[in-house]
Amino acid sequence: MHTALSLAPLTLAAVLLLSGVAKLGDPGSTASMIRLLRLPGFLGHRLVPRTLPVLELATAALLLTPWRLTYAVGAALSLGLFTAFLVVVARAMTFDPRPTCGCFGRVGDHRITGRTVGRNALLLALALVAAAVAVGGDAAGALVARYDLGDWLWLGLSVALAVVAVLVLGGPGGAAPRGRGRRDRARDRTTTSAVTDDAPQAEADYVRSPIPRGVLLSRDLEVRTLHSLARERAQLLVLANCWCGSTMEAVERLASWRERLPQLDVQLVHTLRPWDEPRLQDLDGVWWDPGAVVYDALGAGVSPAAVLLGADGLLAGGPVNGVAALEEFVADVEAELADATHPADAPA
Repeated sequence: MHTALSLAPLTLAAVLLLSGVAKLGDPGSTASMIRLLRLPGFLGHRLVPRTLPVLELATAALLLTPWRLTYAVGAALSLGLFTAFLVVVARAMTFDPRPTCGCFGRVGDHRITGRTVGRNALLLALALVAAAVAVGGDAAGALVARYDLGDWLWLGLSVALAVVAVLVLGGPGGAAPRGRGRRDRARDRTTTSAVTDDAPQAEADYVRSPIPRGVLLSRDLEVRTLHSLARERAQLLVLANCWCGSTMEAVERLASWRERLPQLDVQLVHTLRPWDEPRLQDLDGVWWDPGAVVYDALGAGVSPAAVLLGADGLLAGGPVNGVAALEEFVADVEAELADATHPADAPA
């Protein structure tokens, strides 16, 4: 019995350790999460993003102690933390568009879905079990100290099952259905006729619409409209509204995307003043979208997103969301541009 009960605080300690370590080195993600989840403004102060991971790590340590009093403090803290996390995530399910949560810093899938609510509800249930252990006058460390060989075997198998579950089910969903090639998907959501002058008109299902009105600010506060930006050359805009792990992963891939798409400009557009982020200090092609006017006008949705602006004044692709979708989108545009540059020989 003590083996089963000990799994609850041990699991919570592992989750809090992962979360705390992930947040500790990236307080900007936590600050962005607080803003996107529309939490009280005072929580976004620098002290809170730096304190939360320390609190999570301290709670994890307390949950592992063999002493009843310290364990009880850890159980109470975990119950409070996971209750708050569940309430915040459930509330965010009512937002449109739903924000990214950044619950584990730069680790994991940041989308808020029913799966996120279910995960947090399960963690809260484990916190209740951990609290029941404390009420019963026991502690996780003391339970583990009473393990025999069979108990250690059960613990090892539980860890193995958890690892398998993460490897099999942990990745984000939304994979493209089989049976349709990359070129087919590209023609559904992009058209290269607006990117290169000699590109043939794509027979696409993608319905093109005019580029919406909106202005961006450069580092030296030069004002540019979306139309003027795309007038001479097509633009792939990578749009972001937070500093979560997915956003920074997209930033890290910008150089590669620019090399692969020399026919157009790849620009980063952020709703927060991007030059306040130290990791963007030396990055070119960065624009500020004050008030998220452009972000909302393009219907960007979940950050990061990407939209292709045609040189003819019309949208040529997107929006797509998430790093994996952005990577695939770049590959689709790259393939379409290659077809336009080197068309297949026409039949005689």
